[in-house]
Amino acid sequence: STTEEQLHTTDADALQLLLQTKIRALEINEAIRVLDRLTELEPEESEYPLLKAHLHMRYGEHELAANVFEELLHRDPFHVEAYRGLLMLTSETNKPTEELLKRIEEAAAKVCEEQERDSDVRDLKLLIAQIKVINGDLSEALKVYEELVKEEPKDFRPYLCQGIVYSMLRKKDEAEKQFEKYRALVPEDHPYKHHFEENTQFLERRGVGGAKS
Repeated sequence: STTEEQLHTTDADALQLLLQTKIRALEINEAIRVLDRLTELEPEESEYPLLKAHLHMRYGEHELAANVFEELLHRDPFHVEAYRGLLMLTSETNKPTEELLKRIEEAAAKVCEEQERDSDVRDLKLLIAQIKVINGDLSEALKVYEELVKEEPKDFRPYLCQGIVYSMLRKKDEAEKQFEKYRALVPEDHPYKHHFEENTQFLERRGVGGAKS
């Protein structure tokens, strides 16, 4: 197990190496101790609490994960990744999404007033549409994606999402049109390209039948 000496170093690089070792060895409680120490050293860095919440989630400690996400939102009410984490938790525990949807919609409306956080607004709206897709409100989700396209036609994400929704609605031609726009815009080396496309397949599998249009 981790020695106190290892934990009390002020060398963040050494701690990050130790963290990777603990995660690889699946010593999750130890990994969390290291993350807590890194958070003490770099309290402004939100990656550490996020990782901590995801570790809790992986081990079914839903309440502990939720607490961390809520703490991040207390510090920054527009923290997109914290909302995304809460959505994952809601899905995993099969809880209704209405309350979370309302919170994200309120955050998106508020952040609209702070113009310099434009990309956060877009991320929050994508999350809102995602919840609508999960709930089977596909026409409502499409409205959000169309609005996002109007605001910023060069953002490839809404095209991909619309393609998924049209696939779920079995509108093959419409879907292909959207996927073409997505493929034309997404940079070949974009780190999300693979992640997005895997998600596409996952959502298409989830959406076979049973969707309200």
